[in-house]
Amino acid sequence: MSIRVVCPNGHPLRVQDSSAGKTGLCPVCKALVKVPEPANYQPVSEDDVLGFLGPQPVKGPHSPSPVEHGPARPGVEGPLPPKKSCERCNQEILATTHVCPYCHTYVGGASVS
Repeated sequence: MSIRVVCPNGHPLRVQDSSAGKTGLCPVCKALVKVPEPANYQPVSEDDVLGFLGPQPVKGPHSPSPVEHGPARPGVEGPLPPKKSCERCNQEILATTHVCPYCHTYVGGASVS
């Protein structure tokens, strides 16, 4: 998606969303152009994400996990993907995971172990 802007001299421009709130030069006349932020833009915090997900029950150590990891495939070599621990249930999950598959907690900011 792009943002449509008109420079002070009337040149219509389209700029990338990442330019919202910044000032740049019109490529036609070199006039300063302020790129507005979209009217409905509101940054989303981790607290907002957790509020959206809602409270999730923590499963005990004897609860079945939704993801079963079998043995490594024979003949497949290479490094193992990086892992991290869920802050809530302490289960080991892939480092690229944003929501724990065991307790459904948002773990986007968890550290890699």
